[in-house]
Order: sequence, then structure tokens, then C-alpha cells
Amino acid sequence: MNRTLDQAAAVLGIGPRKMRARMRELGLLNHAGELISTERGRGRLFVDTRSRWNPAIKSYTHYGVVMATEAGIAWLADQLGITVTKKDAAA
Repeated sequence: MNRTLDQAAAVLGIGPRKMRARMRELGLLNHAGELISTERGRGRLFVDTRSRWNPAIKSYTHYGVVMATEAGIAWLADQLGITVTKKDAAA
């Protein structure tokens, strides 16, 4: 399941602002909160492009949302020093 960074922060138990600040420190996000190009295509983080109708300009406005895969959430936890316990599937 892919999650936005806000959803990933909730799963990891930290605030979204704190997580984004730490990701900037690690060099994963630039100053505008966008994913750096070297992280794209590695299967951990990606940008989901979206659009919305803007009535002021009578056109669509396009924007990107940084998303994390399940593997990306585990990787982020490791990068941020957060311990993750996995539930046993047999239990």
C-alpha cells in the first residue's frame, strides 16, 4: 500500500512536519518539499502527479505528492532511527 508522507509519518509515530524536516536534513527532500531526483526510481519513494480544477483561472492546476511504498516506509524508519516491529503473519 502506497502512502503519502503524512500517512507514513502517522505509521511511524512522528509528526509530519518533523518527518519532513528530518528528510530535508538527510537530503531526500529539497527546500520546497519536493523529492530529489536521485531517489526516484528506487522503489521506495515516488511522486504521484495530481490535478484539480482551479475556478479562478478556469483550468486545471497540476501538482505532485511525495509517496512512500511499504518498502520505503521501512527504509525511512531505518534512516530516521525509528524501530519498527513487524507482526508475525502466522499469528
